[in-house]
Amino acid sequence: MTAAVEAARRALCLLLRDGTVRATSVPPEVIALARVEAIVLVLADALQLPSFDEEFRDAAVFEGFRDYELRAVLRSLAAAGVRPILIKGAAIAHTHYPRPELRTRWDTDLMIPASARDTVVHALAGLGYRRMMEAGGDLAIGQFHLDRFDANGMFHALDVHWRLSNVRVFADVLSYEELARDAVPLPALGPDAWGPSPAHALLIACVHRVAHHADTNDLLWLFDVHLLARAFSPAGRESFTALATARQMRAVCARTLGLAQEAFGGLDDTWIASMSASDGTSEPAAGFLGGGLRPVDILRADLAATRGWGTRVALLREHLFPPAAFMSRRYGVHTRFALPWLYVHRIVTGLPKWFRR
Repeated sequence: MTAAVEAARRALCLLLRDGTVRATSVPPEVIALARVEAIVLVLADALQLPSFDEEFRDAAVFEGFRDYELRAVLRSLAAAGVRPILIKGAAIAHTHYPRPELRTRWDTDLMIPASARDTVVHALAGLGYRRMMEAGGDLAIGQFHLDRFDANGMFHALDVHWRLSNVRVFADVLSYEELARDAVPLPALGPDAWGPSPAHALLIACVHRVAHHADTNDLLWLFDVHLLARAFSPAGRESFTALATARQMRAVCARTLGLAQEAFGGLDDTWIASMSASDGTSEPAAGFLGGGLRPVDILRADLAATRGWGTRVALLREHLFPPAAFMSRRYGVHTRFALPWLYVHRIVTGLPKWFRR
């Protein structure tokens, strides 16, 4: 990060820090960084910048289309007997942001029971959703993706999870059953919309930033954590610490909360210090802090987090030999005699990627 970017980042965080700073104009380099960090509408709303009126209107219109679509998705799943839990940005946008359109997001994340995967695909096919081509596998993968264009040409993407993460150290931190048990209603999205409890939402936000974004300090994820964590009561903070401890995520949560506090303030320093006090290095997830892991390092961690040699071999097999249907679609070859050569090609050409940072 250059000195100029660091200065712009400090200025951006200061403008959003606890809502104490007001400005009628913002340097263009700060606006540009806010766009890169996907929090420009948050900044413009906090400072009530009139130059963003048109962008606010466009964002509100888009949000209206997205919410209308999401209500249809949730109704269709409810009719099929599935009660998904909205997680990450889709839920936080409706629970902690002043207006949902201020929370930039590119897709909608849902958590479902593992047993409901086929039901979800079938139900949403009725709305025009198609499942993206993916390798699949019950061990290596814990999610699939669906998308469609509606009648107005708007693109809608769904990220459907039956596990929280593909990285096995984080995969079972929270199960669907736990999320559903403590879920809270999201009335703005209709009677079929549910999101995680505050403690679960914060744990997911901390895990997501490390497991999926290599422990980056991206401000969008940190602002989510800032909004979620500052709403906790003393009792809530205590309960969250117990949850993070039980799931061996203290190091991950302490690191994320510390970065959010450094950027935006408003959190309890004593709480963060207490989260950091224990030796989190004994937690497997602590190995993901600092980023810089190669795919082969993540695979090594996945194997260490997988019990039983038979299951470990099955995990390796899923990585090396995805289903024949995927290979045929991936390479556009539909004869079974070519399949062994396609696997060899995939392994040989893909091997160098496993050792790149």
